Amino acid sequence: MANPAFLDRRSPVFAGRAMASSSSPLVTRVGLRVLEQGGNAVDAAVAMAGMLALAEPMMSGLGGDTMVLVWSANEQRVFGLNGSGRAPSGASLERIGPVPLMPDHGAASVTIPGAVDGWCALLERFGTRSLQQLWEPVIAYARQGYPVGESIAGFWDVGAALMGQSASAKLREVFLPDGAPPQPGQLIRLPQLADTLERVAQEGRQGLYEGPVAEAIASTISAGGVPTTMADVAAQQHAAAWVEPLSVGFRGREVLGLPPNSQGVVALHALGILDGLPLAAMHEAERLHHQIEAIRLGFELAIDVVGEPTPAMLERLQQELSQEGLAAARRRISAQARPATRPQGGNSGDTSYVCAVDGEGNAVSLMTSISGLFGSWLVAGDTGVLLNNRAAQFSSQPGHPNALAPGHRPRHSILPAMVLRDGLPEFVMGVIGGNAHPQGLTQILVNALDLGMNPQQAVDAPRFKLIMQTGAVHIDPQFKPDVGHELVARGHQLGDSYGFISFKGGAQMVRLHRDDAGQCTSLEAGVDHRLDGVALGF
Repeated sequence: MANPAFLDRRSPVFAGRAMASSSSPLVTRVGLRVLEQGGNAVDAAVAMAGMLALAEPMMSGLGGDTMVLVWSANEQRVFGLNGSGRAPSGASLERIGPVPLMPDHGAASVTIPGAVDGWCALLERFGTRSLQQLWEPVIAYARQGYPVGESIAGFWDVGAALMGQSASAKLREVFLPDGAPPQPGQLIRLPQLADTLERVAQEGRQGLYEGPVAEAIASTISAGGVPTTMADVAAQQHAAAWVEPLSVGFRGREVLGLPPNSQGVVALHALGILDGLPLAAMHEAERLHHQIEAIRLGFELAIDVVGEPTPAMLERLQQELSQEGLAAARRRISAQARPATRPQGGNSGDTSYVCAVDGEGNAVSLMTSISGLFGSWLVAGDTGVLLNNRAAQFSSQPGHPNALAPGHRPRHSILPAMVLRDGLPEFVMGVIGGNAHPQGLTQILVNALDLGMNPQQAVDAPRFKLIMQTGAVHIDPQFKPDVGHELVARGHQLGDSYGFISFKGGAQMVRLHRDDAGQCTSLEAGVDHRLDGVALGF
């Protein structure tokens, strides 16, 4: 008789041909519609990315960045795309002054948005539909209205409280139209953003990087005290870079992430360390201890090394991901917690993630973000475009690899993931929530490949979150009390597991099951209970 335990939990979603997944049912439906109408996984992902600007406007949108991993069935390989923006020409450490950390909000926290250029580059190389076709339902939702999801209403409320009276009149007009954040299910219309979406859909990247939208972006940043020219905005056009992913072995698979300026190396380094440890044979607290320590080492590496990429930076990371480098890092882990050595090394932020797989075997893992909740708290003129605060993740220390400089890109929390087995995609996955990204990826892959969990179980399982700013570890209350007690005995400082800062991140995972010939026989998806998401397929 089958085990009835499935009755007590959410089951994974199965499909035979194609799958779309996101943290919002409205977003997923937009992607599924594209797949049902014959579009490919890239088309679906770009359509969903546009819809995220409405469904999760405090996290994503035209004023943010994107990073993507694409499996091309035709070319039988993975491509990486870095669509992150650069600091404007007027940005400088001298203008910031001698401060320990970069400003979290305002003009000094803004980089030129890279997302639109990235999505256009993605479509040009691999898409089969125009942006105008893909964003038709998005524009209609923006004009006619859409109901706000429950968890997103919660983030909307938290973001509004954080801004308080600091929110600009323009931001209040656009995102707090009744003077307060919306309630779950409340209908929201964004007519100014609808106009901008329509302009970009018709004109492509020129609709954002040239003309009135570009002028609004430049003038808004300049008015905040950071001189920014139309040339700065235009320079981001065609700046998205196709890059070779970094990779590491884990449990007989190849785990892929993006190179700098993404901090994808955090997860790869941690997984490479853990690959040499018998995690499945450990008891729970011992297994968590080793994961925490491996992730701590990964963060320390990224904080010290990652920034605007250079050949020397990439060479250093390749050495750290080599078998010799990983073995050396593994030897640094003992039975006791290492002290926090990077107290200012946090990389906060909030993000949106989507993924799609189509019937031809193409697969897309896409992240997009305006960084922190409501980004810089600046809206560009009358465009409805909320500008990012990604520059807050630069280092304010002169000479650091991640130091703020005109034209540079900061160390980036965005890190979509993909896992290959025998050279073919087995998992397409991502976790949102700033520094929760690499921590969630690491734990979810351990859940799946060491503990035998299906995708839904793997993303729903309790997690920990290491807070790099303090060194504290926050653990889900679902862990048994003795787990926390043993972690404390090993020297870990446990933090408040119920605060907003300990949001462990919403995760998504699609597993591609294959027969002996390598043909995909079914798709199995799990979407984290921590957000409103859903996966749908056919």
